Amino acid sequence: MANGLHNRLVRINLSTNQIKKEKLPENIVETFMGGKGLGAFLLTQELDPGIDPLGSENKIIVSTGPLQGTVVPICGRYCIVTKSPLTGLFLDSHAGGFVGPELKFAGYDALIIEGIAKSPCFISIRDDDIQINDAQDLKGLTTLEKEMAFRKRIHEPKARIMSIGPAGENKVKFACITSDSFRNTGRGGIGAVFGSKNLLGIAIKGNKKDIPVFDLEKLKNKAMDLRKRASKGKEVDHWIYRVGTPALFNISSERDQLPVRNFQYGTLAEEASSLGEEAIQNYSTKKRPCYKCVIQCAHVFGDNFSFKDEENHIAAVPEYETLGLIGSSCAVKYETVVEANYLLNKYGLDSISTGSTIAFFMECSEKGLVPPEFQEEQIVFGDDQGLLELITKIAYKQGVGKILAEGTKRVSELFGQGSEKFAIHVKGLEMAAWDPRGRLALGLSYATAAAGASHLRGWPTSMKLPKDELVSPEIVETLVSEQDLKLIKDSLIICHFTHSIIPALNLQDVQTLYTEATGGLKDIREIAQSIWSITRYFNMREFKLQQNTAGVHDTLPYRILYEALPTGIAEESKAFQSIEDFQQGLKFLYEMRKCNHDGDLNDQEVARIENLVGI
Repeated sequence: MANGLHNRLVRINLSTNQIKKEKLPENIVETFMGGKGLGAFLLTQELDPGIDPLGSENKIIVSTGPLQGTVVPICGRYCIVTKSPLTGLFLDSHAGGFVGPELKFAGYDALIIEGIAKSPCFISIRDDDIQINDAQDLKGLTTLEKEMAFRKRIHEPKARIMSIGPAGENKVKFACITSDSFRNTGRGGIGAVFGSKNLLGIAIKGNKKDIPVFDLEKLKNKAMDLRKRASKGKEVDHWIYRVGTPALFNISSERDQLPVRNFQYGTLAEEASSLGEEAIQNYSTKKRPCYKCVIQCAHVFGDNFSFKDEENHIAAVPEYETLGLIGSSCAVKYETVVEANYLLNKYGLDSISTGSTIAFFMECSEKGLVPPEFQEEQIVFGDDQGLLELITKIAYKQGVGKILAEGTKRVSELFGQGSEKFAIHVKGLEMAAWDPRGRLALGLSYATAAAGASHLRGWPTSMKLPKDELVSPEIVETLVSEQDLKLIKDSLIICHFTHSIIPALNLQDVQTLYTEATGGLKDIREIAQSIWSITRYFNMREFKLQQNTAGVHDTLPYRILYEALPTGIAEESKAFQSIEDFQQGLKFLYEMRKCNHDGDLNDQEVARIENLVGI
């Protein structure tokens, strides 16, 4: 039955050079759908707990969903799943652009990459022609240079590329994969896993544009409905259509959720315009949309900046997360963020983790907590040139950059002296640029997410401040519902910015899309629960080796949990009114998510997941 998938994957063993085409597991669409769900299933089934994320046993799962390459718009994203070298836990990371649809056009739903190549290589996929190519001479190139070199090497000027830069080659724990010159699967160190396998990237060119779906006519009608709703969003001048995510900078500052000087504050007040939407107006920009996107949030500069290595290189407009974690958190100017963004893209570094780690180092420098051997390299908040130099040091692991390349958690453990109290991470993953002290119960999402403190794992719907209300079952129910919507969006796959169409994409919409694309009749919330549970199950196996339960790791940074914001509308607000309030919120969520009071899945849910996975 046509279900939006080709129902086949490619297994590529870099140690043996074996390439094998396999069928997808039966009933996968009914159990885990695709995208994140498919990746989580394969990784859990194939990895033993305790393996080294940078060792030969770790695997990279590149996955698509039933909607990639179909008539449905806003589906340009793809997913990569692996065991994170930054956290040692389950990791899924996503990026927009063209890679996902192109992999489907080549005839595959997923790639499983395993083993370690003897020397640097890249994978080329041209429909049925799949090769592991020598790339020794390409080692050391930036992501932008590799992207052009891969296309030239395989004589495919329109191939879609995933590549790592020097940061991935040097196995920086938060190195990312870059595609289309500026789109990144950024979180958790996937670039380091590529680097550990001597894999410099993947080039894809497909020609099978006819993706089989269950009910094409109904899916066409739904696609038209989404386009009309997107047009309504544009008509009302929704911020996403105007300038993209940079508009969120002002919004975040107004809500007291902006990271300022390593989350010491939550707002820039009247100074927000220096880094927000207004700052872009001094430049020439143009839209650079993902495949078949009617929202078109991404923008690139038309200006020819002197810092670019080549005139034809793309300098992308920094997204909100970069503006927050590089800009306001490190207290540097907008033009510095623009240059830093170019460096991050060409080196292949996650802007969130890079900015957070540098902001932590800045605060340590100002408080006199930097060990003597690194004191000559100290930088303080507002050191524009120092920040740019530090990005390069991190990418190449030079000087203090070698330590910072391990991430905030590890650096705080090395520096000690109480610096752990302002190390802003959850489970080792640096926190996104949205302070939960400015949003009721958002801290529960960060604390319980399998990957760590990601902003893309569902938010509670309440706009209230934590200081004004205790967490209730009703609030947690909205969080669980939004988590489910995010899980399905990441597994179908459709963009998260469908919240900007009018009316916004909801659970009924994705249920319809699922049924019309795949023919599946199962309640998508049951599938969402399975995806949530399998990622927690993966982490439970890791925690068990440490003789811990999952709940031990469901926590927040000390600053966020115990220190109130000093200014703004959220003045006096912590993430929760008390530790008891936080623990009560966890209790509500655990009950709704089929967990015991200690955060582990209950016995029945463990048995169900193990049965689905075949363990």
